[in-house]
Amino acid sequence: MEILEYSIFLLGLISSFIVGGNNSATSLGILISTNALKRKYSYLLSALTIFVGVSLGSYSMQNSIYGTIYSRNLDMLESAVFSVLFASVIAFYYLNKLGIPSSLSQMLYPSMAVLVLISRGSLGFNWVKFWFTVTSWGFSPLLAIVSSITLYLAIRRLALKRKDLFSQMKIYKFLIVFSSIFTTFVTGANAIGIIVSAGLLSAPFYLVAPAYGIASALGIYLSSKKASIVVGFRVTRLGYISATSALVGSDIISEIFTLLGVPISITQTTMGGIIGLSFRSFGYDVKKQLSQVARGWGISPLVAIISSLAAFGVIRSVLGF
Repeated sequence: MEILEYSIFLLGLISSFIVGGNNSATSLGILISTNALKRKYSYLLSALTIFVGVSLGSYSMQNSIYGTIYSRNLDMLESAVFSVLFASVIAFYYLNKLGIPSSLSQMLYPSMAVLVLISRGSLGFNWVKFWFTVTSWGFSPLLAIVSSITLYLAIRRLALKRKDLFSQMKIYKFLIVFSSIFTTFVTGANAIGIIVSAGLLSAPFYLVAPAYGIASALGIYLSSKKASIVVGFRVTRLGYISATSALVGSDIISEIFTLLGVPISITQTTMGGIIGLSFRSFGYDVKKQLSQVARGWGISPLVAIISSLAAFGVIRSVLGF
């Protein structure tokens, strides 16, 4: 049904705008808070990087939605994908506004699973990929902690070998810019990549990916200003080496999963890296971050599932199937 295809494509554009603006706050914020680049260049670099991440890096994520859930009844499939994406993006936006760090993939996958179960065979699902993805949400932050701490020790040793302050500052600036680019690229490839996969129900990859890349870049320019400033200063409180190690260490884990086509939680993997470096001085901030992550894991899937069921029911009633 063409109206559903157009609706999915349009919803994907809106979703890319929202997720791009929200999930790029860390990578953009570290550039702004450290003055590693001028503000206008920070925004330009982040926008270009997320566009490349979506346009090229998301190629491995094509089957994260389209192909994981399937059906011979195309109208049923499109209705399910639209309902899940619509409900999940709305929940994602408002939960993050309330200060609860949420992951789009942690809303999409449980919601799809529930719709498949109630469809009585009308929808098929790759349950092996589902359970592997769900399991990855638990161990990817742990891997990010190990990766970040290992990277921190290596970079710290390298930086201490440079005795003069000028050389150390050059290293710090390079690390900050590199970590920002890497984080933004991975965000585009994975977090927006899962939206691209949903959009493939409406158009081919070579049209969907660049369009969603532009939308996510606009999200950085128009909706990430306040979040980037707040998050940037919170991250850099760790220190330059710790902050960049946390980001790059978690990005390495996120990119590995992206290449495997697994939609992990970029936000919570990044927080895993940050928390890992924060353990050196365990205090109120770390406890608060752990509490927020736990709330996100518990609340966001439940909200998305309920909303998806409601949206799917409405669409089926309207379309009459």
